[in-house]
Amino acid sequence: MESLQSDWALWAAIVALLLAFLTIIPKLLQRTSRSKLNRVFAGVKAAQKELQKSTRAAKKAEKKYEKLLVRADRVKPRVLQEAKESVADAKALAKILNDKVIVAETHVRRIIYDEFPPEKHEHMRAKYLPQDIIDNRPFSF
Repeated sequence: MESLQSDWALWAAIVALLLAFLTIIPKLLQRTSRSKLNRVFAGVKAAQKELQKSTRAAKKAEKKYEKLLVRADRVKPRVLQEAKESVADAKALAKILNDKVIVAETHVRRIIYDEFPPEKHEHMRAKYLPQDIIDNRPFSF
């Protein structure tokens, strides 16, 4: 308590520096190469999940439309047309989300090539983008 009264300015400066470090350190950690890659890769995973969900919805809409087509003579034309438009919309959304996945994967590639040394590129591409692995087997029909 006596130290606090005599050296109050020193203690206030220590508290201010501690607060400054607590705000600066997370910002610095977000700028690291690994952190950038992890954030971008999380975006790839989210985009892939959206694409899978959209693909399932498109298949479901297509099945519904096919069932309605079988009973076309007993189904209202408006309902049939709505089902057909639903299938078209679902396929368009799936295509858009596929493009989003491609863009996110390209962003991961760019982070890997810009932020990491060349000796790690192949290993990191294999880890984060397994579809990029080139098949060295000979071509056959």
